[in-house]
Amino acid sequence: MADDDPATRSPAAWWFSSDVPGAEGPWGWRLDVVTLLAVIGESSIAEHTQTITASIFCLFPRIIPAPQAFLKPSRPPRLPETTAKMTGVHSGVVLDTVGFFANIIHPLDELAPFSFKVLEITHTDRNNAGGMEVSPILSRGTTFFSRLRTGNKSSNNSRNIIHPPSIPRGPPPDDIKETKRDTPTPNAGYSTSADVEAAAPAQGITKRMTFKEKAQDFAANPTLINDKGRPAVPATLYSPVHILAFFSVMLTASIIGFAAHYQDGTAILAVSLIAFASSVVGWASWWKPLLMKRSHTNKVPRGDVIIRTREGAFLLVKCTEEVARELYSGTEECEYHVGGQAYRVLMGLGTSMLMIAVILLGNCKWNSQIFIGASYITLNGLYWGMGLLPKKYFWDLSRYKVVDQTPKEAMHADKTNSADKREGVPSYTRTLWYAIRETKRTAWIERSGAAPATPQWLKWLAEAEVASNEDPNWPSVARKDEIMKVDEDVTRSPVNPEPARAFDEAEQKAPFTEVQPHDWRPSDTTL
Repeated sequence: MADDDPATRSPAAWWFSSDVPGAEGPWGWRLDVVTLLAVIGESSIAEHTQTITASIFCLFPRIIPAPQAFLKPSRPPRLPETTAKMTGVHSGVVLDTVGFFANIIHPLDELAPFSFKVLEITHTDRNNAGGMEVSPILSRGTTFFSRLRTGNKSSNNSRNIIHPPSIPRGPPPDDIKETKRDTPTPNAGYSTSADVEAAAPAQGITKRMTFKEKAQDFAANPTLINDKGRPAVPATLYSPVHILAFFSVMLTASIIGFAAHYQDGTAILAVSLIAFASSVVGWASWWKPLLMKRSHTNKVPRGDVIIRTREGAFLLVKCTEEVARELYSGTEECEYHVGGQAYRVLMGLGTSMLMIAVILLGNCKWNSQIFIGASYITLNGLYWGMGLLPKKYFWDLSRYKVVDQTPKEAMHADKTNSADKREGVPSYTRTLWYAIRETKRTAWIERSGAAPATPQWLKWLAEAEVASNEDPNWPSVARKDEIMKVDEDVTRSPVNPEPARAFDEAEQKAPFTEVQPHDWRPSDTTL
């Protein structure tokens, strides 16, 4: 029939024909497997799905390997957590997991068995944590004429921007005298009230945001309302995910242009549908992190926490209660821009577009199949390589300042540091003593199950707490061995004496409570 002759077809039909000259490769070869290349690499993409959808760049239309990794029946309400025993040194809070962002700041999997580390984590900008008060000299002394004389700038070359009152977040340092706290000085940029509930909070000052911070915040939470609030931990502007997103957009445009050059309408439709499907599912999964914050200004204990891993390593984090709420004791929740019902509708639309695109990919012309196949192979390799990068390159953690305060003698707790066969060899007891020496407390040990509550261990803990304030070189391992050799009817607990009974070595094993594996499946995590 004349209609079956490719030469007699209309120009529009020629664009969507796969049996015309040039549509097949040499010797009749075809790359129908390109449809398989489009859905291969789900494990690499699933590792980054939550990072990809954490900024506005997820709305860019582009091709993504294994887009079905985004097609999930439900969205995770919280960020993935890491299994470890975490205890508040002063608060007594005990949890079995460590938060997502906290594990990025100090990766627990990098801690060697029986190692010990001390970190101090504070807010880089105290305005983000509250507690800042403007000195009366700064708040009332800056007049219109003084701004003209200084070029509308303050003495520290930053603009005096007055914002709504900031509520003090915690008690003042103990080493500051009360008379000095209540008396403003000309050289002081701020003063902290001695009693946070004595008077209404004063106005705070905030440094001007840089262009990078503004662009970063807009990418995480674009809005027409200027609420003067930053997302707690946005995705960094120069994240590898963002760079790869721009590259994918350019690659998608190149494929469409290449297909147009060869008059391959099927390829244009297929790639366009895949690109728009990625935008639809990205919009459905677009989210931002929400960190826990204090809602009252009452005085609370310090937020220091100590983390114990399954391998017997200890990590002491010295921080305020605000930092502890954000990173440790609080919940890191996901706030999505699209509701649950709209999410299901968008998932259905994205699934339909993807299925149609897969059918069209198998009917593209030879040259387009080569270009599309090579593009997916390249993107799969880049996403796989991106999984090798540390997580800190994907998130902007400049909100926090981290200082390593590990004592010199405890820096190599996981290694043999002397010829002493007891005190110089790495052990759980020696590392536990290092933690007690830094915290000056032992109540957290009983609450977290770091040691059994037997008379022998209670005696050792009581002596260790006293030695932490008097003798930093206390022979912890040797003393524990001596106490364990004493019969139980001789060693009694000073708090709760019990009748003598047969000595059982099983109850002396430390730790008393092991770190149990978490039931979070790796396939559900996103980073």
